[in-house]
Amino acid sequence: MKAVTLTLVAALSVSAQSRPFLGQMIDHQRLLRPLYGAGGSFRAGPPVAAQVLSAACSLTLCLAKTESAMVSATSTLSAPPGDAKIALDSTGATIYFPQTGQFARWQNEALTPLNLITEDSVLSMAMRPSGLTFAVLRSGTVWITAADGTTLDSLPAATGTVLLLPNSTVYVASDSLVLRKSDGSELRFPAPTVTALFALGDGYVEAVTPDALYALRTVAGHEQLLQLPEPRR
Repeated sequence: MKAVTLTLVAALSVSAQSRPFLGQMIDHQRLLRPLYGAGGSFRAGPPVAAQVLSAACSLTLCLAKTESAMVSATSTLSAPPGDAKIALDSTGATIYFPQTGQFARWQNEALTPLNLITEDSVLSMAMRPSGLTFAVLRSGTVWITAADGTTLDSLPAATGTVLLLPNSTVYVASDSLVLRKSDGSELRFPAPTVTALFALGDGYVEAVTPDALYALRTVAGHEQLLQLPEPRR
């Protein structure tokens, strides 16, 4: 397994308009902020939502979950309470609400209940070429499964937080952040305690630690762990 050196990148003093939009990040105050940047130089914009519990962003859609709503750029819809696991795809998103065990579909700015049931503890979801895929916790082991429950893979013992992406998996192992690619190879990034992972935008994952925020770039050949800016307000 290849070790990768952590790269710290400070925010540059440039206007957001001069940088491409990368996605949305959640800061330590639970504020959702647009993130702009290129080449590892980032700038966070003003908050667009508060009290955000989770979020996921792609080139076509950004969704965030507050205590009682799902929020997009144009809509705020009532939703079951608590956190949400969000699997974005080309036409919308499949969402799981752990507190109530409910699934829903976000599409065309509407939230529709889905008749899906799981008895497992769902840690993450992603829409992959083979279909909807889950990371679930069973008897202390994290398993990667298909929607019908078929086991596809597993993660090492003592795996912490995990985030499924369309073509890879990011998980926390002891003091490392691990990027497992679709061919099973892994890259490890030295990192302090990571408490949460979010799909920041296409090719980037946000990693939250008690003291700092990081962006893991997952693009093949350009993998890096970069520090994110965090404005006070």
